[in-house]
Amino acid sequence: MIRIGVFFVAIGFSCLLAFRLIGSSIDSNGFIQEPFGLLPIGYLLLFTGVLLALIGYIRLLISRRRAQSRGPADK
Repeated sequence: MIRIGVFFVAIGFSCLLAFRLIGSSIDSNGFIQEPFGLLPIGYLLLFTGVLLALIGYIRLLISRRRAQSRGPADK
C-alpha cells in the first residue's frame, strides 16, 4: 500500500510539473489556453497518494507491534 501511495504521489507531481511546463497562452480570440485538467488531477493524486502511504505505514507499525507483543514463542 505504501508503494502505491508513493506511485500516486509521483504521478501527481508529474501532472503538476506538466502543467507548469506546458504553460498557458492567450489565443487570437482572447481566450486563455491552458491544460487546466492537470491541476485537479494532480492534487487529487497527491492527496490520495499521501493518504494511502500514511494508511500503509500505520498498518505496518501496528503489525510490527503485534508481532513484538506476541513474542518469539507464539510465532
